[in-house]
Amino acid sequence: MTASFSLELPYGPDRTAISRADLTFYGLDHSGESYQARVFFDQPEATASTPITDPGYAGTFSVLGHGGCYGEDGHCSVRDPVTTFDRRPPHPLVPATRILICTDLVQRLMADGRASVTVTVVPIVRAAGSGSVADPAQMTIDQVSLHTYE
Repeated sequence: MTASFSLELPYGPDRTAISRADLTFYGLDHSGESYQARVFFDQPEATASTPITDPGYAGTFSVLGHGGCYGEDGHCSVRDPVTTFDRRPPHPLVPATRILICTDLVQRLMADGRASVTVTVVPIVRAAGSGSVADPAQMTIDQVSLHTYE
């Protein structure tokens, strides 16, 4: 299962050139299997077989999964701090964040006068001990943001 997001690009007469562009993925669930996420711009039909030589390929990030929960009921439920003074480390399954640098592709879209882009994320999940692709339906992304720097 892929995920798609529509994002605005810096646009208009007041925009300045950028020196860096980052796509930030928030709220990644990593309680299941590990997976690689391939990111494409303006390729809503992208699949695991879409080549990374595609002109819309923005890059790849990986999520190291925990492989499921083997504890008793509630063991893997993410807990909040008990108080503001709770100094314990965060729960191991707090949703993850990943940053993908995609400067060249964003600069190219901006030079073409584009105002927005569709970001498609394709999860590649390998079945344990084989080269086959397992069910990628587990990927969860809460939010995607584009951060640009002058």
